[in-house]
Amino acid sequence: MDITDKYIEDLFEGTDFGASTNSSVKAKRKQILKTLRDQASGYWSGQTAYHIVVHGGFLVDAKRGASKHLTMLGKAFMKAEG
Repeated sequence: MDITDKYIEDLFEGTDFGASTNSSVKAKRKQILKTLRDQASGYWSGQTAYHIVVHGGFLVDAKRGASKHLTMLGKAFMKAEG
């Protein structure tokens, strides 16, 4: 599965993760990977990062405290990037 750089860039449109992340699609991919790992492990990741992975189709939204589940896209992304 190939997730295009444009798709990643579009997910981060209007966000600010700092200059090094804002200017690098590779850093944005790393941010998504970190967020997915954190969420799958039950850790907090921040509202904006959570929004990106849910609306990007990588993670199924769930109430606070509930287990978060990766989508097939999320699993494929983690396999490819991790």
